[in-house]
Amino acid sequence: MRWVHRRRYYAFVAAVLVVATIVLLLIALGLDKYGENLSLNLGADLIGTIVVLFLIAPFMTKADRLNEAVLDRFNHRAFIRQAAGARHRIMIMELWTDLLQGGYQEEFLSAVREVLDRKVEVRILLLDPDARAAEQRADDLLQQTDVVDNILDNLRVLNEFKRDLPERMRRYLDVRIYSALPPVQMYRVDDHVIVSFYPVNMTSWNAAQYQTSPQAQLGQFVGTKFDELWEARSTRWLDQFWTLTLDDKNERYEARFVEIDDQFYVSGRAIVEHNLRNGIDGLPVRIVNDNAKGEVHRSKSFLLTPLDQSSADLAMALDHFNRKYGHTHQDVILKLTPSPE
Repeated sequence: MRWVHRRRYYAFVAAVLVVATIVLLLIALGLDKYGENLSLNLGADLIGTIVVLFLIAPFMTKADRLNEAVLDRFNHRAFIRQAAGARHRIMIMELWTDLLQGGYQEEFLSAVREVLDRKVEVRILLLDPDARAAEQRADDLLQQTDVVDNILDNLRVLNEFKRDLPERMRRYLDVRIYSALPPVQMYRVDDHVIVSFYPVNMTSWNAAQYQTSPQAQLGQFVGTKFDELWEARSTRWLDQFWTLTLDDKNERYEARFVEIDDQFYVSGRAIVEHNLRNGIDGLPVRIVNDNAKGEVHRSKSFLLTPLDQSSADLAMALDHFNRKYGHTHQDVILKLTPSPE
């Protein structure tokens, strides 16, 4: 009884099938040659079951095993070829990917553009370069790899690529930035999944890669982790990484920004020009921020304060702006300081 109790669902289904079978047999009692027809049908079903169990099932099991493999390292060219032939989806979960760098970038983006034109969904999860996890991974790599610059480079490439796509293709490309350190990296094309862990002193592409399927235990595990990060409250869309929305009750501003140790600095020329009459020193604003779940959050009130040319904060902020946006930044820099209200 304990065994049945643990398997209540299966016991219920079995009971329903038994009852349905008995009812059907009773209904058929009035047919001519009932015994002969029953024997004929049961014999045909038995033969079919034997064929499935002993002939078809072994081939299916063998095919599943062939889909499981351990690879010495990540094969970029092979993945790009797979991606170009995708029929349903491409999913990538990474810190950053060198598919968007060097000799792979043009070929990979060409493959992505091709599948987007066929309405294939492409989802890419990359680490937020401002997250502490980026520093942690840099330490794992003995500071020999600039993790932040690599992520920023990926995000710039994706931002420009998405911006240049026609709207009919852009809707199928979704890039999000997460903050937590992922347990694994994942590259998936349809039902082909490549998984690797993050080794110390080595980039994940040069470590062992595990080829699996979404139905296997490892495939289900990384699929669940992808979904968790994709919908996490701290996860942002690509656009939200490049601009910050400020609200002063009368106007809304979209401004470039950097965040340094929880301190926000914004590129404020447009804000200054809009408030020439009254000035912006001490102008109260709130950050209007929504996440990938679509939840909108309005921050506490901040005051906008222009940075003086002699300010140490200005040099630090400009350095971060240049690093994030990839060129010499010529603009008014405003600091967001908490309002005393």
